[in-house]
Formats: sequence, C-alpha cells, structure tokens
Amino acid sequence: MIKSVESRILTGIVMFVAIMILVGWVAINEEARMQAFVYQHTGRSIERGAELYASLCAECHGESGYGALLRAPGLNNPHFFGYDPVGEQTAAITNANRTLVRLSDDSDDLLAELTDATNPPSDERQNQIQAEMEAIQAQIDNQKSIIAESIAARQAILGSLNAAVTKGLFPLWDTIEDSDRTAFNEIEVFFNNNGTRLAQVGWAGDLRGYVITTLIHGRPGSLNVWPNSDGGMVAWSQLAGGSLRQDEIEDLAAYILNWDKGSNWTTEDYLAVEQYGKPLSDGSIPGVPRPDPAGDNPEMILARWAEEGIEGSASNGAILYDTRFGCTSCHRDGASAPDTIGTWTRVLNERLAEPQFAGYTGERYLVESIVLPAVYAVDTYSSSVMPPDFGTRQMTDQQLADVIAFLKTQE
Repeated sequence: MIKSVESRILTGIVMFVAIMILVGWVAINEEARMQAFVYQHTGRSIERGAELYASLCAECHGESGYGALLRAPGLNNPHFFGYDPVGEQTAAITNANRTLVRLSDDSDDLLAELTDATNPPSDERQNQIQAEMEAIQAQIDNQKSIIAESIAARQAILGSLNAAVTKGLFPLWDTIEDSDRTAFNEIEVFFNNNGTRLAQVGWAGDLRGYVITTLIHGRPGSLNVWPNSDGGMVAWSQLAGGSLRQDEIEDLAAYILNWDKGSNWTTEDYLAVEQYGKPLSDGSIPGVPRPDPAGDNPEMILARWAEEGIEGSASNGAILYDTRFGCTSCHRDGASAPDTIGTWTRVLNERLAEPQFAGYTGERYLVESIVLPAVYAVDTYSSSVMPPDFGTRQMTDQQLADVIAFLKTQE
C-alpha cells in the first residue's frame, strides 16, 4: 500500500511511537485499574455476604448487627472492632506521666548541682539553676493539670456509656470502686482485659481471623451463654460439617467487617447496640493475665508438665473440648476428623504401631496431633481442617493437659 521506502520508514516510526505511548499509558494506569478491580471484587463480596447474613445471621445478631438480648451479641459495634472511646485521653495521661518522670529527673539533677558542697556553683550559676528549676516546676504543674483534665474527661466519656454497660459493655466495670476508677494503673489493667472483644477472648490474631475462625467452627457451647439462641451458634463451614463453602465464609466475613467505622465511632454507636458479647465463649471473665500458650514443641511441653507437676482434669477437658475449642464440631461421628469415641484405644493399638511413632507414648502422640496437626494426618482426613495454632496461641499448658486427660477416657 505504501510504495516509497521513505514513507514506509516514517509509517513504521509513527506506529512504533504510538505503540510505546499506548504501552506507557497502560503501565501508568495499571495500578489504578487493578485498585478499581479490587474495589469491585470487594464490593461484590460484601453484597453476597449481606444476602447470607440476612438469611442466616440476622435472626440472632439483628438485621442491623446490633444483637438481641440474651440471644446473640452485636457485631456492628465499636467494642467488637477494637475502638477505644477514651484512647485519646489515656494517651494524654501516658504522655504526661512520661514527661513528669523526665522533668522530675531534670529537677533532681539541678538540685544536686545546687547543693553540691564539694563543688559549689557560682552565684551566677545558682541564679541560673533557680530560674531553670522554676521553669521546670511550671512545666510539672502543667503536666499534672493535663492529667487531671484527661482523667475527668475520660470519666465523663465512660459515664456516658452507662446505658451500654447495662447491655454487657465492659463487664465487671461496676465492681470497681469510684475512687479507684480515677487511678491510672487500675483502669489500665481493666481495659487491657476488657477494652476490646479480642482482648476479652484472649485472641492473639487479627479480627478477620477471629471472624472467619468463628464462622468455620461455630460456638458449640454458646447455648450455655445465650439461653435464647435456639441451640447456639453452629459450625457454618463445610469443613466442619456446615453448609457454607469457603468463598461464602469469606463473603460473610467481608460483610461483617465492612461495618467498621475506624476512628469515626461515636457514643451513639455504643448505645445503639442491644447486646454486647460475653467476655469468653464460656461466659467467664478474665481476672489475671492469660498464661503463656503451651507452644508447638511436644518434647518441651511434656518435660515442662513433668517438672511443674501439671496434671490434666478429664472433666475440665470435656468442657474445653466441647465448648471452648469446638473440637466436637469436627470430631463428632468422624464427619470431618477422627471420631472422638475410641480415640485413646486407636492411639495405643493403631497409631503407635506405625513405624514413625516408634518410642512415642500415647500422650506424646496426642500432644503432637494437637500442636502440630500438619505433621501427620490420618488416612481419609485432611490436616488443613485442624487449626494450626492451638499450641502457639489458643491452649495453655493446663488446658492442653486437660484435653489430653479427656481424650484418654475415650476408649
């Protein structure tokens, strides 16, 4: 079509430049395009999750996610998302206290210099020290004023939440004497245990992991906590015998997490919640810092038990197995994992007979099965169903020993 060589060369150059411009334009806009794609994908996931929530969850957790009295906790609430209503005031108190320590040290150093009999300061230096100490005292008075004002503001905010406290927000708050509520350390210890939902249940992971894990495994013992819940929260995932695929679990979690307002929660949001969650899945309240998890080294765990005289309680283990950790949801009748009934007999007669477990005791096998579930999977079952963090995050030494003691009764 183009006969002259010069025209062909010119056409080629123009087309090359045009292609480079097009490629550059695509490259520049690729990040924005992918971001828009992510937004669209997330939006569709939230929409699908909304439909699932309306049909499966709204009856107990409320259409707007505010919960229902003695039926199920609200999920659309600031406490669930870890919002601290007095975080600004607490930070001001913390910073002021740190500043007071520094100012006090500076004042002590100046006083020591002023009163040094061995090397007394000159008259000019004494006057300078006096002026510096007066300036430091003015700063100290200012910091004390900041602390007093922040404590008063914090108390006013917490007082405005009294109606929410009656619905379960901050359990045991009313057991703290009014005189102690102004004490910085006292209130800090209280909020470390009750300030967020994840702190209450001792969950070391993030909120998304908590929501998804709860949806997968349910709350087998929740009927004991929520008497009006029509049987308690079931395991929703097909992995645990439920009805939802993993993508549906993800969609439902996306919808729930979409309620988060970040730093824009208000007092009205607290008061709108009809029912707050119980501190722990069994309704108990943490009073002391949670013990360290057992870990994922079976040899060290068993050695520690022997050294510290840790013995398991089968009765406590049964409760933990059925409710706290939801083991029954997968191990009942061998639906998604080996049947609970006959566990100890199978361990002794079948598992320990396998070559890789030569030298193992039954206790050693069970501990490893719980804290390192991916190491060995019984035929026909997948190791991915078993949560991998029982030893590193969820179970203390005593809880693990109790569960083992219970399993030893399953003959």
